[in-house]
Amino acid sequence: MPRSRRLAPDVVRARLTVASDRLNAAGDTDLAEAIDAVLAPRGWELLRKPVNPTTAEPNMALWMNKAIKDAIYARAQAAGENLAEVVEEGFRKFLAGEFVPEKPVRSARGSDTAKDNLNVRPSKALRDRVQERCPQVSEELGWEVTPGRVAMSWLYSEYGITDDDQRGVTTPALLDSAD
Repeated sequence: MPRSRRLAPDVVRARLTVASDRLNAAGDTDLAEAIDAVLAPRGWELLRKPVNPTTAEPNMALWMNKAIKDAIYARAQAAGENLAEVVEEGFRKFLAGEFVPEKPVRSARGSDTAKDNLNVRPSKALRDRVQERCPQVSEELGWEVTPGRVAMSWLYSEYGITDDDQRGVTTPALLDSAD
């Protein structure tokens, strides 16, 4: 809808200032204060609808070979599984001492294996508990254990990712042959 020339910004500001003055004179200081707040620098932001903070769990980006990421997504989808729930199961097993993560295997030197992030959103509370336990397990295993490495190790074991897949020597099938 086209705006009237009578409602140019300077005219609107002047009218709101007069309205605020009249409200103050009439003793309605609450309404006058609201108008003054909107007239203040950046006061228009008060009129915007507030953005609700997200209730989603924070992202956990797992850096891995793209072929492995694609295979994990495909296998999880074929099984009707939610990756965040799968990772949370691994975290619970790790905390209970029922799962010991495998040391990560690096890609072969000089390989041009494409890498990408696999993004999951496991429970922050559970992730924090894993983080607290990691230093002790790192000392026991002799390599740095992190929540991300626990998550990747669990996903690899759950979805049949081999050491050769991790090195980039082999490529995991996107779907099991049983499908």
